[in-house]
Amino acid sequence: MRSEVAAAMVLVVAVLLCGCKTQTPLPYEVPPGDIKIVAWDAKEPHLPGAPPYSELATLVAEDYAKTLGITVDLEFKPRQQIEDLLLGDYQGEIPSVVFSTEWPFVGIGTQDLTEMVEADDYLEAAAGFWMYDGRLMGIPAYVHWLCLAKRADLGNSSPNAGYFIYSPGFLHSALDYGNLDWVPEDICTYVEWVKQTYGLCQEPVLDLWEQGRIGMMYPVTPHLFKWIRLSEKDLDTEMLPIDNPEGTPRFYFSVPGYVVMDGNEQTMKYAVELAKLLAANRGRWAARAIGCIPAYVSDTPLFDLESGFDRDERLKLMSSFLQSQARITDWVTYSRKTHVRLGVNRAIEEYLSGSVSREQFEQRIYDALKSHTNQ
Repeated sequence: MRSEVAAAMVLVVAVLLCGCKTQTPLPYEVPPGDIKIVAWDAKEPHLPGAPPYSELATLVAEDYAKTLGITVDLEFKPRQQIEDLLLGDYQGEIPSVVFSTEWPFVGIGTQDLTEMVEADDYLEAAAGFWMYDGRLMGIPAYVHWLCLAKRADLGNSSPNAGYFIYSPGFLHSALDYGNLDWVPEDICTYVEWVKQTYGLCQEPVLDLWEQGRIGMMYPVTPHLFKWIRLSEKDLDTEMLPIDNPEGTPRFYFSVPGYVVMDGNEQTMKYAVELAKLLAANRGRWAARAIGCIPAYVSDTPLFDLESGFDRDERLKLMSSFLQSQARITDWVTYSRKTHVRLGVNRAIEEYLSGSVSREQFEQRIYDALKSHTNQ
């Protein structure tokens, strides 16, 4: 075990020290005829320390269009609309480039980029996340994480805890990687463990945190953790891996990126290069604004310099990611998990609020999953 950790530390240091390229190269050919690339992106909450994301992305798209003499239409869409598109539930013009959101999956119509993107330009684990059936299905932008936040002054004590039942990460963090799965027995096991470990659900979680009535909460996103650090400068909050019934605490990682849905040979190369630029831009923004690791290897020093985390925190995140099992899934699996999650959320809330018995809860979980299976 020590040798594995030591090897991971060496790899972390090597990653954080590397970097020489500063810009993704543009296509060298002059585009033939009229080329139009439609790209879908998603807005981000503005946080101090970095320019608004939408402004940065717009500048990237405008500069790319001007340099090549093509038309680039960058549209900012709701995350739900992006998900609908990738699940095949969208009726309308299909964009060439699409941001995956923080919950990536191989969507319907996404193109294989293996021959058009140098995987070595990206962190190996980030590129590996986007490998599906031996094919690179997207361009990684940054490493997104979920953690448990704990007041540092509480030491080793077990304070009152809050948890976000309706956050996708509540179930994903326990059921995606490990021995538990998205089946009734394991969902019941996990929820019972939450009740025994953290007690009944207390709402609203953020109000209780601000009032000092809870000292831990999960799953916490990079945006929320950044907000905590900015708003509570006199208090120190630790970033910890999320515990689970198996007793193997872990951060939950995903790698948001950009997919290409344009299979036209004449325009696809230009869509791919735009996707590379948008991915690199988002990775830099994520390092500065919310403390995430850029996937583009040459930009990883930004995480060291501008994430706002100390050395131990950076090493903890980087080493955990490099050793994680995080991998993308296909749209069928993602859709199934989403339907399961939405189907059981209410039953989980009722049980963790003390409204129903254990027997009633288990029956409702089985009924919800049976109903989904029969659809």
